Amino acid sequence: MNGSVARREGGLSGVRLRPTAKAHPGHSRTHNRSLVLSSLFHTGPLSRAELARTTGLTRVTISDLVAQLAAEGLIEDLGARTEARVGKPASLIDINASGHVVAALDLSDINQARGALVTLRGEIVGRATVKTAGAAGEAVLDHAAALAKKLIGKVSEARLLGVGVAAPGVVRPDGVVTYAKDYQWRDFALAQTLHDRLKPDPDAPVFVANDANLRALAEFTFAGASAQGLMEVSLTDGLGAGILLDGSLLLGPSNAAGEIGHIPAMAGGEPCTCGRSGCLETVLNRRVLGTGRATGSASLDAGTNPDPATLAKVGESTAAVLGPIVSAFNLSDLVFADPRGMFTPVVLAAIRDGLAQRLLPEIMADLDVRVSALGSDAALLGAVALVLSEQLGLT
Repeated sequence: MNGSVARREGGLSGVRLRPTAKAHPGHSRTHNRSLVLSSLFHTGPLSRAELARTTGLTRVTISDLVAQLAAEGLIEDLGARTEARVGKPASLIDINASGHVVAALDLSDINQARGALVTLRGEIVGRATVKTAGAAGEAVLDHAAALAKKLIGKVSEARLLGVGVAAPGVVRPDGVVTYAKDYQWRDFALAQTLHDRLKPDPDAPVFVANDANLRALAEFTFAGASAQGLMEVSLTDGLGAGILLDGSLLLGPSNAAGEIGHIPAMAGGEPCTCGRSGCLETVLNRRVLGTGRATGSASLDAGTNPDPATLAKVGESTAAVLGPIVSAFNLSDLVFADPRGMFTPVVLAAIRDGLAQRLLPEIMADLDVRVSALGSDAALLGAVALVLSEQLGLT
């Protein structure tokens, strides 16, 4: 384990994403380490001189940080640049992508827990899955611990940077799940309890965050999305969203920002699990898109030709909820995460049409409405991004 990083359990710290300038003396060492790693992560191989220019740090500071990070196995020297240049060729430095791995867990599907070993560049080098159908309370923890141990057992030469967990429900920054209905968790210290189950093999830090927030973080870290105005809506067993605004992930005072599933979307709609009816979760969800129970009408199965009136109603109801959020925050990216591939282009078009009827033309013109390219691995990659952020300050 990286000796310069204090081990703890927790989740999203709520700090501003991606450092861009050198820090004040009081916390400069940690910040400047993150600055160097972030520059290499997003730019690719750089010489020491290029790192100094990119980060604004002195060459002496860069030399010192490079030596330390290389000793920790976080960066590597690639040797001299191959292209012809005047003078002595510079030696290139880059992230040592395979030197560390993250064990990532996705607990957002109540039927199965998925896990992966992932490099610092987001390359998945190992997978594991356990069935969790019907599990609740401590039984879910048993499955998660077994899955994490299976992944950790696959780690060979690389060092384990940490364990990241994408969990449903409201999650505090310290890794406590305040409430997750399907798993019957209330004030459950998932990060600390899972860490206790895993040690001492190895004594790795465990970080937990809401799965929708982590999908948004993955879109930023691994898919190149902007953090200035992004909302990622996740269609899993429930419906939630992660919002990145002005370079920060919105959590809210109760850590419940993005809990949009129970906003009323349709008067007199289907009964909802929350006790009300017509919530967005009853209009736009995996069951509806996969079984054809869209507003009690035509099929929305992939490959079918559903009733346009039904699609218009789905788009209208979804846009009625999302439109004010997009407008209030002037979002530029509305991304739908759909792990099971149920989100068809016709549904997306219906939502676009509904938004166009509600938003100012200036806002709609700058809005990109799309399905995430990260597919079913979005939450896993988000769990990786969580560990990178908390351990290395890297997003």
